[in-house]
Amino acid sequence: MSRWRRRAVVVLLGIACGGLLLASTTQPWVVASLPAGPGGTGSDVPVAGSTATAVVPALGLVALAGAVALSTLKGVGRAVAAVLLVLVALGAAASVAALVADPVTPAQAAARAATGVPEVDGARTTAWPLLALLPTAGVLLVGVVALVSGRAWATSARFEAPADGRGTAPGRTAGAARAAAPSRAGLWDDLSQGVDPTLRDPADGPAGGPVRRPADRPAEVPTDAEHRRPAE
Repeated sequence: MSRWRRRAVVVLLGIACGGLLLASTTQPWVVASLPAGPGGTGSDVPVAGSTATAVVPALGLVALAGAVALSTLKGVGRAVAAVLLVLVALGAAASVAALVADPVTPAQAAARAATGVPEVDGARTTAWPLLALLPTAGVLLVGVVALVSGRAWATSARFEAPADGRGTAPGRTAGAARAAAPSRAGLWDDLSQGVDPTLRDPADGPAGGPVRRPADRPAEVPTDAEHRRPAE
């Protein structure tokens, strides 16, 4: 696989993992069990991941931005983006671990928003926090790969102007040819001076400059046939 294709694969993987991490926070991560009411039955309140921990969706957005930055930055900028992806993955993993260890705190916040009283009989986590660790690991992998082999990634040739054999871009040669063409103002100057622009010698310079008139040109040397022409 070429270096450019390898970079494209790494960037796409980072974008996909960042998007999956962000999308997982829309699912219920915690289920809060509310106290039993007057009827003697309680209810469960699902708490989305974005509500249970506001850090993870923010880190998902940063992961998306960092993965896109890998495709545009070079040198030190690319290394900074790679380190940022590694820190994002570590931060997301730490937030998930803290939520799994203590799901009661976000459950109490959800109970306060639902009933006005932060009281719960219990709280449990769903499988979504653990599933979120998979794209988190992908973001970590992308950051490590970009940090280790990012220096060897070559810039795509489509963003570089091709050069001819002398190292000059074709656009520069075309620009020089356009500059050498006579301008309209120069042609009018020649006509105002009584000079026919069609008799201009390209060696005389651009239109509008000094013109070597036909009288100034060296006389033609007679041919041998003219020397042998009999006198009348």
